[in-house]
Amino acid sequence: MNSINTAIIASCFSVTAQQLIKKLTATGTHIVAIGRIGDENRAKDLERKYSGKITVLLGDLTDEQQSQTLVAKAADILGHVDAYFHCSGIYTWSYWKDIDVNKVVDLFNVNFMTAFIFGREVFKLMEAQGDGCLMFVSARDTVRNIPAGFGPYMASKIALNAFVESLAAEGASSNVCVNAVLPTIVDTAINREAMPDADPATWVHPSDLADLMIDLSQPNKSYLSGALITVNNKLH
Repeated sequence: MNSINTAIIASCFSVTAQQLIKKLTATGTHIVAIGRIGDENRAKDLERKYSGKITVLLGDLTDEQQSQTLVAKAADILGHVDAYFHCSGIYTWSYWKDIDVNKVVDLFNVNFMTAFIFGREVFKLMEAQGDGCLMFVSARDTVRNIPAGFGPYMASKIALNAFVESLAAEGASSNVCVNAVLPTIVDTAINREAMPDADPATWVHPSDLADLMIDLSQPNKSYLSGALITVNNKLH
């Protein structure tokens, strides 16, 4: 049963975020969704699709001032915020010796800095209201030996893991929970195109991942915080 009355969802046009929106709105959750500047048309389409159930705000989650403004607007719209789902992320496969420095910057900006800069503004809001849950998406292999080619991507996700664990410790006294799911490969069109020889039957379906994220973010899961939860499906 879903007891999340209000939620903020970042990177709202990602595949996993779309599943979260579909499932949460179907059970009565009022959502503020966050997208990127330039997505105005998609934002209008999303609001029309879920008329009265979702408001889309656009901004740069790596910009501190914009993040503060976006969270303040979300709080005005929702009042109390029960849950936050952070779905921002990009992937690349490259050796450390070959990767362009700017690509590493991009990885850390999207996979870590958005979580840190925007996520901490949501955290401060929840700390002030006295409860709430933040849920992030990391990667399963951050808790295993990392093979060659995965280093730059996994480094950005390991930074995210450290943020989740330590932010959870900061939120313990104010009843704010902070967790992350760590899936293997998520079954998306982009991943299928990038890995045409792989078997997607072994991957994690976005619908299943969204179900788990919602379940672990319920208000009655206040005992769960600082957890890095692996999601393996059939890929080991």
